[in-house]
Amino acid sequence: MFLAKSSPKETIREHTDELLQRYEVLKNLYVKAFTLDEKDWNLLRVAIEYHDVGKADSVFQNKIRKVLNMPLIQENSSHDVQHNYLSVLAVPYRELEINKNEKKLLAQIIAYHHERKEAPIASEIIENYRQNILPSKRLVEEDMGITITEDVSGGRLNSISFNNRIRETDGELFLKYVLLKGFLHRLDHAASAHVPVELATEMNVSQYVNSFMEQKFGLDSKNPLQQFTEENQDKHIVVVAQTGMGKTEAGLLWLGDKKGFFTLPLRVSINAMYKRITEESNIGFSKKTEEYGEEATGLLHSTSLDYLYDSSTEANDVLLEKVHAQSREFANKLIISTIDQILKFPFFYLGFEKEFATVATGKVIIDELQAYDPRIAALLVRAMALIDQIGGSFLIMTATLPGFYFNALQRELGVSKKELVYGEFIDDTVRRHHISLLDYAIHDEEIVEKMVQLGEVNKVLVICNTIDRSIQVYQKIKLYTDKVNLLHSRFIKKDRSSLEKSLLNFAGENEPGIWVTTQIVEASLDIDFDHLFTEMSSLDSQFQRYGRCNRKGKKSVDKVNVHVCMEDVSGVGYVYHKDIYNRSSLLLSTKQDGILLESEKHSMIKKTLR
Repeated sequence: MFLAKSSPKETIREHTDELLQRYEVLKNLYVKAFTLDEKDWNLLRVAIEYHDVGKADSVFQNKIRKVLNMPLIQENSSHDVQHNYLSVLAVPYRELEINKNEKKLLAQIIAYHHERKEAPIASEIIENYRQNILPSKRLVEEDMGITITEDVSGGRLNSISFNNRIRETDGELFLKYVLLKGFLHRLDHAASAHVPVELATEMNVSQYVNSFMEQKFGLDSKNPLQQFTEENQDKHIVVVAQTGMGKTEAGLLWLGDKKGFFTLPLRVSINAMYKRITEESNIGFSKKTEEYGEEATGLLHSTSLDYLYDSSTEANDVLLEKVHAQSREFANKLIISTIDQILKFPFFYLGFEKEFATVATGKVIIDELQAYDPRIAALLVRAMALIDQIGGSFLIMTATLPGFYFNALQRELGVSKKELVYGEFIDDTVRRHHISLLDYAIHDEEIVEKMVQLGEVNKVLVICNTIDRSIQVYQKIKLYTDKVNLLHSRFIKKDRSSLEKSLLNFAGENEPGIWVTTQIVEASLDIDFDHLFTEMSSLDSQFQRYGRCNRKGKKSVDKVNVHVCMEDVSGVGYVYHKDIYNRSSLLLSTKQDGILLESEKHSMIKKTLR
């Protein structure tokens, strides 16, 4: 019995069979979706059969036996060699009848399904294979149901040297390598975690959105934005649309029946989105079973397990951890996520192929691109180009988009595999914001008194540029009223989570009061206040903030509802680039107090960031 793992105790053959079961699921789903042919899929199957054969090494077996308090076996060679390098020697290449490139592919997929910084040492690999595995050749073959070779010539390891690795400059070979190695990672990790590789494969999120919209708004309720994304499901899309136009529904309609990744910039927005999409009273894209828990929609960010614990009415911790593990392995049909969980592969870090291959199997939505630091935005633009290369699709939707971002995307894409379409959806018939530019600082007594006065009968949101300024304003308001709360990123995780939940609940109730916050509420958060007090900021940030006030445009704009404080502004020069801030301030100052149309916002953004 050759062991692969100690907890739970599992043989190499049992673990390999777990991979093969998941391989059949993956192949059946995606066999027609890629340029991979039957021979490529067979290479992946061979890689699965042989990827852990090196664990038959006596040194590896004794490591597991020590943990399990089992008798140790004889070690004829005691080098501590990685099992994945040993597995390469076991493959009978001659019997497989494969060409040079395919041999290189297979060898590197197996050798690097575990990534380590230590380069393979040929002499130690050969010695352990010859002395610790070949003496048990017959037992290994019988136990694992495969043939292993006796050829231990050093040349067999040339293809896995660090200097000979398949790289991006290898063109189509590299993309094939990414897919096959990435799929092996997914299969291996899902099997090790004992979770499915894909869940709810039969479900179609756009059907749920259509049903929800028909029930809530009636037939033919889709606006031009939603019609545009639904009609262009087979293309890459970039859309600029004002807040409150139903971008979430538009994105989900674009996904259709495909696997989807919906990324947002803030955890509080992601948690709210997850709740909105899965709730039966809303979109209801959910499938719960006793075995797997939530299958349809996954939640993935650094504290997503904590959110699942806090929001669950069930006491089954084991099931919740399984639900979380399924999302970590990208098994759900739709995953709501931060970008760091799925889109950092342009760095080509060790093991990047798993995430890269995963986006090839689905469609990626980037919500509010402009909310990211320019360096992160550059990473995302590069990620979109790579997604196109590997056969995936992307949708970027945002309320404000600097023109140079779109130009950079076009430049990176070059001749794209899928058509890129662009749409702007600006509706001046919906008037949401009556602004007033104030020659005051946001912490001045006159402004604080006005906040308190309005907060007695209205919902008032205060957004400051820095945490210190938000604390200062909160403390001043607190002297006048107890109807005030503070939210910023410096709270400990437990308190911040509670405050975020309270903010969302408050936004949905009819009670008046005041919330003082920072930029963490700017993007993708479905909250609607009656009045906004904000420090001046760069215009992309400024107009995002306005979207938290009179979000749907259903409230009167006869009186001022957006109060912009122009003096003693915090964060200029370190939160906001000084030149961009100055240009933003100058442009907004040319606008007299009054209704600010959506087209005016769009035009100002273009002038500021051209």
